[in-house]
Amino acid sequence: MKSLRHFFWMIGLFGGMAANHLMAEEILLVTHEFRPYSWVDKKDDSYKGVSIEIADLLFEKAEITKKWRIMPLKRAYGYVKKTPNTCLFPLQRNQEREADFQWVSPIMINRFAFYTPLENDVSIRTLEDLSNYKVASYLGSGLKEYLDGFGIKTIEAIKDEVAANMVSLGRADVWATDEFSEPSTSKMINKQFSKKFVFFTSIGAMACHQSLSPQTIRRLQAELSGMYRRLEIAKIVRKYER
Repeated sequence: MKSLRHFFWMIGLFGGMAANHLMAEEILLVTHEFRPYSWVDKKDDSYKGVSIEIADLLFEKAEITKKWRIMPLKRAYGYVKKTPNTCLFPLQRNQEREADFQWVSPIMINRFAFYTPLENDVSIRTLEDLSNYKVASYLGSGLKEYLDGFGIKTIEAIKDEVAANMVSLGRADVWATDEFSEPSTSKMINKQFSKKFVFFTSIGAMACHQSLSPQTIRRLQAELSGMYRRLEIAKIVRKYER
């Protein structure tokens, strides 16, 4: 009987230690500036955006501590891939990236479309119509790899607003971006665009280093699913819609 009590006491001890470890595991969330998903408010150096709010609520509900850092997307991708206890957020999840990270998703479902300046009467209805045009997209979106497969000439800009500006200034013909960010980017460069058609749908996700414990990933995934059921994500997204 005494040995049985000792056995259960040991289980409780190690279970408590595991729980405390999970609670103590601080994660560095790395993001990149991409309105309306994520940016730093220069007035008070606070992190803003729909992705930031979703992540803040997710980690609060999962009771996991985190801190933020911002850096260009290409650098952030390499940093999180090699640095333990880090996650990159948001990132488009695709087959080429799948094995590099552990994933918590979907954070958002993104629909990508082609846009041209409002005054430009370009007729584009299918991907085949783009064979004679130059498309501009932003680095890290994964669109270049997708469009290259159709033989469509695509230029990658370091930021989405740079890609939009290239089209506005005539250095490219068509802008490829997601529907959710298009209004913010258009407003940023003070230019109106006409949407041609939606050509691609992808999953916006949180990409985490392989060293993160499976318990942490499961806990985050479970809380994310709960946020969807309770319509908490929909409520956050509505705040940033046009």
